[in-house]
Amino acid sequence: MGHYQFALLFFKKALAIRQSALSEVHMDTALLYNNIGACHDMLDQVTEALESFLKAKDVFVYEFGFVHPRTSTVMRNLERIRSRKLDFKIGFVERKPTLCPKVLASKGKTKTKKGKKGGKKKKK
Repeated sequence: MGHYQFALLFFKKALAIRQSALSEVHMDTALLYNNIGACHDMLDQVTEALESFLKAKDVFVYEFGFVHPRTSTVMRNLERIRSRKLDFKIGFVERKPTLCPKVLASKGKTKTKKGKKGGKKKKK
């Protein structure tokens, strides 16, 4: 695991350099996103890996299209990540039911009508 964390550190440094030198939408930047996603995948950080792979996929599809080998590699990585279990825990907290407006209106107050809308107009 130590090697992946070390690689991730250097990939992130290289990403910062390439983003400033090239751009966000460049094939070299997308390669780094793919490598960062692979490191996150090996470290069982699924949500971070998913974000990196999605960025890489967007750039590769924009640059090369869907039939390029690099695009298909990122798509395989995405499918592998999506088939895995996500790394967050869902907790449920018991809460009081929300009162509906009728119950709120009938508590202590009675609803009174103030008049008809759209009724017949009086003749002058």
